[in-house]
Amino acid sequence: MDLRAWCAALCAATVGLVGCGGDSGTSGTNGSSDGSGSGDEPAGGTSGQGGSFGEGVGSGIGSGSGTTGGGGSGAGSSGCEHVDVVFALDNSSSMDEEKATMRDVVFPAFAQALLDIDSIRDFRAAVMDACPLPANFHTRGAAGDCSFQSGKAWMESSSTALTSEFQCAADLYGDDVECTGDSDDEQPASSVAAALEPPFSTAENAGFLRDDALLVVVTISDEDEQPVPSQTPQQIHDRLVAAKGDAKNVVFLGIAGRRQCEGAYGDAEAARDMQELVDLFAADGRGFFWDLCEGNLEDGLTNAFAAIEEACVEFVPIN
Repeated sequence: MDLRAWCAALCAATVGLVGCGGDSGTSGTNGSSDGSGSGDEPAGGTSGQGGSFGEGVGSGIGSGSGTTGGGGSGAGSSGCEHVDVVFALDNSSSMDEEKATMRDVVFPAFAQALLDIDSIRDFRAAVMDACPLPANFHTRGAAGDCSFQSGKAWMESSSTALTSEFQCAADLYGDDVECTGDSDDEQPASSVAAALEPPFSTAENAGFLRDDALLVVVTISDEDEQPVPSQTPQQIHDRLVAAKGDAKNVVFLGIAGRRQCEGAYGDAEAARDMQELVDLFAADGRGFFWDLCEGNLEDGLTNAFAAIEEACVEFVPIN
């Protein structure tokens, strides 16, 4: 089945994501929604114009965010037509519920929503854990090789098995990591930065970043960002921006605990550095923090779609 047809059908199954509350920087409230659907076959039903993600979420989301819906604000613009997405997931045992939700609910809806933005022709998606040693994209899961149709270290939106490919990669394989399992494997944002820099950007991950593509980074951990060696949120921000040459060409979504809590997915620590990192991106209308304590991970991506659409309108290709 053509992915656009699959996405359109899946949209009907995810209409519960419409109109959720925003959570940008350190303000806003979390809404609630129903997620649905896993696997490569769509749920039944039909969809109208535009996607359930991003539709009607123009308020309370970042500085300078516009409204969305009805097929995408980027239609007819000279902005981006391509999106490169990196998901970095904390692979600790306490994250099992979050990883399952990302795998089975969030990513299928995220995929359909990206292609519901009129200006976007395609996307590619890479998955990695929160340890930068090595900072390579995952091409196998715990059950074995994922056999991406792209033949690359990432998935392409043209794949006819996109959801099952993501489910394979998101079932993280961790036997090759050099982190100790203490604090040094809780650094998803730092791991993405390392993945987009030499030596990994010129070896294992070579060819992933496209000059004419918007970069979207999604990180999730039930602890705070703990880079080894130590780095400030500003330093991590600058590394990610350097990969694209302009802060407006990067959208960053940090999913972590706003406070210490026992939330919908279990215990979470207060992620102060992650919130500060999000705030740095939010200064350009490109940063979003979603409180893991509130659950509903799909709502966090809903809120980020306003920034993705605006970023596509304002995108400046690298020359």
